[in-house]
Amino acid sequence: MSFLTSCSQKGTIDHPKDIFEEMSPGNDLMSFLVEMDEKDIANVIDSLEIKLKSIGFQHNENYPFVIGNDTLVRPEGAFMWVNSRNGVSLFLYEPKSKDEANSQWPEFSHHIDRYTGMNHGKLGTFYLKLEPEHPTSLNATFLSNKKIVQLRKPLTFVSSGTFEFSEEQLKEVNSADNDMVKVLDGLVDVFVSEKNQIYRPLNGKSLTEDERLFGFINFWTEVKYNFAFFDQVPNLDWQQVLLDYLPKVRNANSNLEYYRVLQEVCALLNDGHTNIYLPSSLQREFGSPAVKFTSIDGTLFVTNSDKQLENMAPLGSQLIKVNGHLVEEYIEKQISRYISSSTEHIRRNMEAHEVLQGIRTDSVRIEIRTPANQMKQLSLSRNPSNIEWIIPNEPWELSTFRKIGDISYVSLNSFNNSQIVEEFEGYLGSIVSSKALIIDLRKNGGGNSWNGYNILKHLTDQPIITSKWKTREHKPAYKAWGSFVDEDSDNLGSWDREALASFNDDYWFESGPDTIVPSNDRVVELPTVVLIGNNTASAAEDFLVAADPIEHFTTMGDNTYGSTGQPMFIRLPGGGKARICTKRDTYPDGREFVGYGIQPDILVQKTIEDILTGEDSVLNMAIKKITESN
Repeated sequence: MSFLTSCSQKGTIDHPKDIFEEMSPGNDLMSFLVEMDEKDIANVIDSLEIKLKSIGFQHNENYPFVIGNDTLVRPEGAFMWVNSRNGVSLFLYEPKSKDEANSQWPEFSHHIDRYTGMNHGKLGTFYLKLEPEHPTSLNATFLSNKKIVQLRKPLTFVSSGTFEFSEEQLKEVNSADNDMVKVLDGLVDVFVSEKNQIYRPLNGKSLTEDERLFGFINFWTEVKYNFAFFDQVPNLDWQQVLLDYLPKVRNANSNLEYYRVLQEVCALLNDGHTNIYLPSSLQREFGSPAVKFTSIDGTLFVTNSDKQLENMAPLGSQLIKVNGHLVEEYIEKQISRYISSSTEHIRRNMEAHEVLQGIRTDSVRIEIRTPANQMKQLSLSRNPSNIEWIIPNEPWELSTFRKIGDISYVSLNSFNNSQIVEEFEGYLGSIVSSKALIIDLRKNGGGNSWNGYNILKHLTDQPIITSKWKTREHKPAYKAWGSFVDEDSDNLGSWDREALASFNDDYWFESGPDTIVPSNDRVVELPTVVLIGNNTASAAEDFLVAADPIEHFTTMGDNTYGSTGQPMFIRLPGGGKARICTKRDTYPDGREFVGYGIQPDILVQKTIEDILTGEDSVLNMAIKKITESN
């Protein structure tokens, strides 16, 4: 979505697809400029003046500086340009240092928050401001390097605060978006160096053969030297992959086909922390019907859908065929080849999630068997609108807390934000008076491992031992010397072994586990059940590794995601990205869990009945176990 908006009187936020999905170029360019901005204004002011003048802008020091509908005092040294033809204004302010820019950014960002209802941090956002009784405007406000940028295009109509537009109003919004894109395009021209223009968002441009080859070879090379799990794909010849896929990269007929080739290459590595991310313009080419499937023992069941499809595809129906092919055959040929996963159970989950995904403008034909044992054939649009799910999505929260009798229940849904530690510490006063504790990590996909450790140190009075890890190390001279080492010799010294390992690309830097001391503030030791599942991943798995020796902890649920490690991100031509797992974590005693998942002490798997009835059998089992133990 490129725009965010809210009605300040109602406090609501909405994302209407019919407007936003077509207006991403502005957001893509803004995000790219935030990442890639490399030049100070003083060094490009002449080029900037020429570029802005070429698209109709002139200096206007007397023009009011407005964010949304708020008129601000312009900081000394700020620039203001205005296009008198279309009304777009550009505010550009560059403090002397990045620290100064960071300290001044909150003054600007709180105006964004007022109109969008969200805290966007330092990135800022591209947004349509709608507020009852005030003129509508299209805005982009963001912090790029040490430049604070505000773009604004006032519109002629007053909104009711809702996303209800006439055809003429929609045309005006689209026209404003085009005007803003021209300015952002110009700023990218000026502030991003020539060498990094290859990573510029596509926005209709076709990548050249050389650009495609550059991106593929760069990804292949970074994998060759940095990927941490080649031993888990022992039959993969990475050198042969280069030879096999070079022709496919050269012959790709579109940007989308090129990126799908990259995804196919990446999937060969079987790693959940090694992925190809499509540019947003290509992501928007994909769509899926408003039907959700869940894999239960290898069978795909309908577990949610738009209410409009409730009678056509009843909940609990089994998927039999897709586009005339048996579902297993279709998945193998069309879906699984693009999925990057470390474990088979996650691969099956992802296949279920993506089974009907495809080009948005296409429909998909399916055959299902209903719970009443009726066979039905349906043709479904991949571009659904006005979706109202039969089973509503629960609002996402960073954490939740409640008492279940004398048991404290805490869900920790992400370790990506340090606020999770503060929230947990806020619950301790209530937890201490409980007889037992349930910690729910089933929705926790990871983040920063230290956020998990800083929670764990409140739950044991013993030192916490974290994962040990290793990463590949490169010593080019050792690699050269290693070619002369006789690997069959029985008398190899440590230097010979290191040189030979370098020659075989198998030389590693190893680090022992960290030790975390318990909290000096408050430690709460209660019988604790930790709920885990397939979506417990990455830093949440690191939490479980560290918690493994704690005697009053019991894990319950299903196998975890089975993937962690520090990914290295690289840019790809046209605005895409890749990440490559560079770090190999194990239990302190060397036990592997990446590629397998962490198994719970007590296995409790969801059934189709649990999903359809909303029954939480895992939580119920945890409560039962605690109650019986007491």
